[in-house]
Amino acid sequence: MFDFWQFGLDIHQVMTARIFDMMTGELTAGEARRMIAEKQTAYSHAQISGTRALLTGGPVEAGLEMFGVYRRAVRANCNRLAKAR
Repeated sequence: MFDFWQFGLDIHQVMTARIFDMMTGELTAGEARRMIAEKQTAYSHAQISGTRALLTGGPVEAGLEMFGVYRRAVRANCNRLAKAR
């Protein structure tokens, strides 16, 4: 099962880091583009994974697969942004 608390904390950390960079003028154009591209990629992967799981398993499996895609994307952002600091 997934750790929803950790997921929420990771989301908070990523948003805080990016908002801080925006407020201080340190957000680069590349990072701004990356923020958008990552969301589009995660959404597409979640839809594909969810559909595949729905066809081979059921709605519970589909939801877990989709959540897993977002969890991995947020965790990767969290780790990347922490290293940059």
